[in-house]
Amino acid sequence: MKVRQLKVANEELIEALTWYRDRSSQVAEELWLRVQDARRSILLYPLASPLIERRVRRFILSGFPYDLVYVVLENEIVIVAYAHHSRQPLYWKSRLQE
Repeated sequence: MKVRQLKVANEELIEALTWYRDRSSQVAEELWLRVQDARRSILLYPLASPLIERRVRRFILSGFPYDLVYVVLENEIVIVAYAHHSRQPLYWKSRLQE
């Protein structure tokens, strides 16, 4: 199984990393490491994170106000969003058709 992320999710991650890097490169690095750990974790245990919608799961990036939102398909895991906790809930739902 492989992990891929939607282009718009990648853009969200870049935006978050840039925001943190502008304030502290050390904190930006910590976020990047948390994202890498999360990706490894969902690859090893794709069904461990709780369902938040039909087929959609949420991995909380501890220490940061972000959830890694993903879907487990037959042969891959698709990261749909890096959802900031202050954004409108389920704003990423339209991405499920991509």
